[in-house]
Amino acid sequence: MALNNIASSQIVAWDVQMAGALLAALPPLLVYIVPGGYFLRGMMAGALKG
Repeated sequence: MALNNIASSQIVAWDVQMAGALLAALPPLLVYIVPGGYFLRGMMAGALKG
């Protein structure tokens, strides 16, 4: 009964949902951005001749 009331609620707390989405997106972004510089640096170092 309570689940039906929550699912059919007309009020959506967008600020809470967007804050949760931002917090959920930050760790994967940091995982890709921080080591990404090392990855590119390693690729460029291996591409040099001589």
